[in-house]
Amino acid sequence: MTKYGFGKTVEIPFDDAIVHVTQALQDEGFGILADIDVAGTMKKKLNQDMPPYRILGACNPPLAQRALESEPSIGLLLPCNVVVRQDEAGTVHVEFMDPNAVLELVNKPEITALASEVRQRLERVSVALGGSEEARSTQTDESMAKVKVDTQPMLASMEKIHQAQDPQEQQRLMREHIQQMRETMRSMGGEMHGKCMCCGH
Repeated sequence: MTKYGFGKTVEIPFDDAIVHVTQALQDEGFGILADIDVAGTMKKKLNQDMPPYRILGACNPPLAQRALESEPSIGLLLPCNVVVRQDEAGTVHVEFMDPNAVLELVNKPEITALASEVRQRLERVSVALGGSEEARSTQTDESMAKVKVDTQPMLASMEKIHQAQDPQEQQRLMREHIQQMRETMRSMGGEMHGKCMCCGH
């Protein structure tokens, strides 16, 4: 489990896992745009052996269309990668890119909502596979959730500053933003020294 993905181990052979994952994705409206055999490529190009490792590029056309209409350059973050891999001990892992973690880079409300929908669909795919969820740190999850919650108001205040036309209004919003930044840093157990890292003031 990472900050940018989630997954599980499955108690079926690697090739069966590929079939099950592909079918479960189809049930949620995802097709496979790309199927990259990493282990095969390493063997062919570098003559290096490694356990089976495949990257499936999953795409839900209606959701992808909505994303592209909102942010044409979002193709740089697509498709949703799903990794099926086998470790040295023979355990098969299925891992999903976390769209919430990746698509929040776009910083648009409509993309955030879309990422949440994609995440829910991928979670249902994961549930359909059975197996065991990979361990994750509760403390890390709580910290990440807190950071996410605490930074949303700062992003909103920066947007207000950019939209303000009157210089005096901009200055007022800037002071509020800096104060908000200080309070957020304190709530996260830190202190703000020098310039604000968001706006440089």
